[in-house]
Order: sequence, then C-alpha cells, then structure tokens
Amino acid sequence: QQQVKQNPPSLSVTEGGISILNCDYDNTMLNYFQWYRKYPAKSPTFLISIRSVLEENEDGRFTVFHNRSAKHLSLHISASQPGDSALYLCAASTRCSPGTCSLYSNVLWGLRLRGTQTCFPLRTAA
Repeated sequence: QQQVKQNPPSLSVTEGGISILNCDYDNTMLNYFQWYRKYPAKSPTFLISIRSVLEENEDGRFTVFHNRSAKHLSLHISASQPGDSALYLCAASTRCSPGTCSLYSNVLWGLRLRGTQTCFPLRTAA
C-alpha cells in the first residue's frame, strides 16, 4: 500500500556538491508533491513543491524535477553545505475541490543528510 518510495537508500556528497534525492510513486491520482527538511528535535519545514503538470520548479539552491510518465521526482540541492544535514521528506497528495475526490497525504520516506567537514552521507529514515 506504499504510495511513495525512496531511491537510493544512501548517498555521500562532498561539500559544495549536488545532493540528489529521488522519490517514486505508484498512484497516478497523486498530483501535488512537497519536500520537507527536518532537523533533530524540530518540526519539519517546507522546502519546495511541484504540481504533477509541471516538470521543474526552482527555489534558491533547491530544484525539484518531475517526470509524470515515469512517476518519478527528484530534489536537487546545489552547493551542499553542513547546514543541509537533516532528514529530508517527500510527501505526495491529491489536491482537489471538496467533495470531488478523497484527500490524503503521505509522508512515507526520508533521507538523512549528516555532515562532517566535507562529506554528507544520506541515510534512510528509521
């Protein structure tokens, strides 16, 4: 019943490099995707979103790409830095008028970005 899944389960990025987090989904009714960042002992904060009709959305160092036919999206974080060390969450939902469809949201996975001086290993959320 999982609607959203991660790929890859881990990733290492050098400081200043590009982090690429992938999100695949299996339900074509999903049409609105959001990315969040969560620091330890803090609530998740919204980073960027994209609607299914778009292929790309950019906001500062964050760019989200969407391939509707492949049911795939990816978050690219340019110029990775120690402050990027966090848990990253992909959320998928349907956005519709009240009464026209069922509304749901799934925050089903995340990748953890932990920083050292120059390396940022990403890990699957436990």
